[in-house]
Amino acid sequence: MLIEKDLGFTIPTTKQKKNLVVAFAKRDMIVYGKAFDIVRLSGPVDLNCPELVERDLEGITLYEIKSTAKECGSDFKGIFSR
Repeated sequence: MLIEKDLGFTIPTTKQKKNLVVAFAKRDMIVYGKAFDIVRLSGPVDLNCPELVERDLEGITLYEIKSTAKECGSDFKGIFSR
């Protein structure tokens, strides 16, 4: 759904995830490839090119998508509390 809305979201391949993990690590920001599912790019970035990923890292946001079988309202009340 996020990708279809053409808002800059993309699902990175395994190679692209590796490029992202390495680029963040070079800036002392440790992320794990399994810790994110989708990325949002503020502009065009070739995620297959490690140099371009490093150069444009500020324009890349990582997202982890969670799902639940619980019913919830539009305010998500009760989903994030114990």
